[in-house]
Amino acid sequence: MTEEKITFLTEVELPPHCFMSEAVEWIAFGRVPQMQHQVDDKTDEVVDYRFWWQAMPDNFEPSFEYPWFDRLEFESLGIPVPEEYFKAAEKCLFEDVSSLPSRITEYEIKDKTLIEQDDGSVLDIYGSLAEDYRKKLATLGPLQAFVDEVEALFLPHQEVACAKLFQLLALGKIRSQAIQRKRWERLAEDGEYEAAAKFESVPPNAYTLAHDWVKDEIVFQGNKHVALRVNTQDILDYRSTLLQTGVVLSVERFGAFYVSSGAVRTNRKARRGRRYVVDWSLIKSHLSEITLRGDLPDGKESCIYELICHIPDGSTAVS
Repeated sequence: MTEEKITFLTEVELPPHCFMSEAVEWIAFGRVPQMQHQVDDKTDEVVDYRFWWQAMPDNFEPSFEYPWFDRLEFESLGIPVPEEYFKAAEKCLFEDVSSLPSRITEYEIKDKTLIEQDDGSVLDIYGSLAEDYRKKLATLGPLQAFVDEVEALFLPHQEVACAKLFQLLALGKIRSQAIQRKRWERLAEDGEYEAAAKFESVPPNAYTLAHDWVKDEIVFQGNKHVALRVNTQDILDYRSTLLQTGVVLSVERFGAFYVSSGAVRTNRKARRGRRYVVDWSLIKSHLSEITLRGDLPDGKESCIYELICHIPDGSTAVS
């Protein structure tokens, strides 16, 4: 007897604004932006973290990234699902594989620096680091190439979404705003963070087909602007043009939850909070390197912070 899969669903609260890159992913892949609740400690008002002035400049870009494409996104767009993609994408996550060749070259051209290890042996610190990265590249390079090949299949859908947005933005039917970077830096330097977080309306003629739709930046009136956002309600007003038609499912509601036996299981995992194994040999090598450079932080707290910064974001040390 086959066990019936039951999925519990809950409503999503849309933010008043979303990043331009989020709008593209919403239209192309059905990734609905969700309100990121934050309590303003001055007014006790619940705000959206995305464009909260007290969090700037850390929130000039989205704080959440999808680590890989979900099985449901493959199926919704009619793209074949290669099962090995999910494991390959997970292994490459946080590894920044594309930067490994340059890091290898950087360590190969450094002067040989020897350190004595606990067992009395001598280690060439930069040579060891280069070898570690060569091994990692040999393992992850083919996997990353495969992941890139699979994800390239989604690019046409993203380009169609950008074209749809461009037409409505250029006609002024979708409104967008951004913060002038130089002005923000000038006022922030004087401690005027709230005044610095002023969003300016982006004129429709600022957009071109060559615009980088996933960078959340734009240049107009000779100035670079960041935290590029659009009005969520404008997306909804033109949803018949912008948003794709989904599969009809039968759901039942009780309280705040909806129950469906027709929803398909997802492969998505949150970027934050995932268990991750730290390569302690690389941490040790990093400490040795900054010691040799004379850049060892002062105090225990500073050393701990240095290690946290060196470990990939969202990882958990596992002994």
